[in-house]
Amino acid sequence: MLVGSKSTTARHKPEFPLECSTENQTQTCRKDYPTTTGIPPMNTSKVECPSFFRWIHEDLRHWKQTGISRDMIEGARKTAHFRLVIVKGKAYVEKYRNSIQTRDKFTLWGILQLLRMYPGRLPDLELMFDCDDRPVVRSRDFQGPNARPPPLFRYCADEWSLDIVFPDWSFWGWAETNIRPWRNVLKEIKKGNERRKWKERVPYAYWRGNPSVAPTRKDLMKCNATDKNNWNTLLYVQ
Repeated sequence: MLVGSKSTTARHKPEFPLECSTENQTQTCRKDYPTTTGIPPMNTSKVECPSFFRWIHEDLRHWKQTGISRDMIEGARKTAHFRLVIVKGKAYVEKYRNSIQTRDKFTLWGILQLLRMYPGRLPDLELMFDCDDRPVVRSRDFQGPNARPPPLFRYCADEWSLDIVFPDWSFWGWAETNIRPWRNVLKEIKKGNERRKWKERVPYAYWRGNPSVAPTRKDLMKCNATDKNNWNTLLYVQ
């Protein structure tokens, strides 16, 4: 896949607004979006992949020799929340179970934005997605040349698992915690930073989350303020 370029020639990036207002709940998103970008093919002889692409190859190296079979995909259904199929730029979803809060909805919203912003650029594909936190495809369960690990996408992975990492759902918003899309939040943070200099601020650390996810988070809660100690921390269980 070739997407980056060191060429100094400026390329026009088309914009396709996502006209789906949240204020009018009865509104239907427009259906006349372009199906192609209209961008002429790039000169691939002068194009290089971004450096972070190596992590894509790292995540997929377990299937480099064997490829991905139908049985492997179906093997991921055991814990998947939904199946996503994209055919000719149109997304189809088969839901298996409810996710935590609205994680699945915001994940699919992000995929729909990708389809809208890059019409005609996404290939046909099929994948299984697990919306829970902890990885489940353990490396130790798939050893040897005949190993057939299921290709399962999720938000988290670690050195002991083969789960394929996908951007966190909160990039597109987290309704239950009143967090808007990161693009909007970053602008608000930048604006807030301009109101008061760092040296004028109260030296407190603030954190809110689920401490049951990892042992390190449980240790963090020990640093919360008590009647006897005040570590200048404000820690809250979400």
